[in-house]
Amino acid sequence: MSRLRSADDATASRLPPDPSIDALDRDARERIGRQWASRAAAELRVAGVFTVVSHDLLEKGADPAILHIAARAVSDEVRHADLCRALAERYLGEPVPWPAAGRSSMPALARAPAELRPTLHTVAMGCINETIASAWLEESLRAATAPAARAVIRELIADDIHHARLGWGHLGSSFVNAGARRALGAWLPQLLEYAAKPWTRSAPEKIVEGVPTHGVPSAETTREVVGSTLAEVVIPGFESLGVPVKSAKEWCAREFEA
Repeated sequence: MSRLRSADDATASRLPPDPSIDALDRDARERIGRQWASRAAAELRVAGVFTVVSHDLLEKGADPAILHIAARAVSDEVRHADLCRALAERYLGEPVPWPAAGRSSMPALARAPAELRPTLHTVAMGCINETIASAWLEESLRAATAPAARAVIRELIADDIHHARLGWGHLGSSFVNAGARRALGAWLPQLLEYAAKPWTRSAPEKIVEGVPTHGVPSAETTREVVGSTLAEVVIPGFESLGVPVKSAKEWCAREFEA
C-alpha cells in the first residue's frame, strides 16, 4: 500500500501551485473537480480499448513503429487517468479514488469480416477518437488559464496527437491494402457513432456552460470542435487514403448540420 500511495504523491507533486483554484468558491471547486474525476474514468476506459487495439495489431501484423505506439498508448492512458484524478483531488480538497474497474466497450462489429476488424478498431480509436481528442484538448488549452489544468492538458495533448498517428499511420501502411480501405467506407458511420457520440451526448456530470479557464469547455464548444474536426480533418484524411467517404459525410450532415 505504501508503494501505491507514494506513486499517487508523485503524480500530485507534478502539478504546479495554482492559486486560482484556492480563489474559487466551494461550489465551483466541487463542479470542476467532479468533471476532472469523470475524465479520469474516461481515460482509463480508453486504456482498456487500446489493449484491444494493441492485441489486434500484434495478431494481424503492423509496422513495428505502429506496434510501439499502440503498446505505449495503454500506459499513456493509465497515466492520463492518474493525472486527471490528481487534479480532481486538487479541486475537491479530498482523496479521489482510482476509477472503478469495468469492461471496455468496442464497436459492435459482429457482421464485419474478421480480418477487417483490427483495422476498424484501430481506425475508430486512432483516426477518429484521438484526432477529436487532440483538437478538443487544443481548444481546452487555448482557453485555460489555471496553471494546474494547463499542465495536465499539455501532457494529455502531447500523447493524444501521437495516438492519432497510430490510426493514420496504420491505415496508410502496406499492412492495409486498397481493398480493405475501400471496404472500410461502409463501416465509417458506425465507427463515427461509436467514437464521436460520447463527446457530444448529454451526461449528468457535464458542466453544460463550461469553465474554460479551468480546462472545461462548454457542451456547445465541444460539439463545435467535434463537428469541425470530423468535417475538416477526419473525413478528408480518409478520402486522401482512398476510403469512400460518402456515407461518412451523410452521417456528419445528419448529426451536425441539423
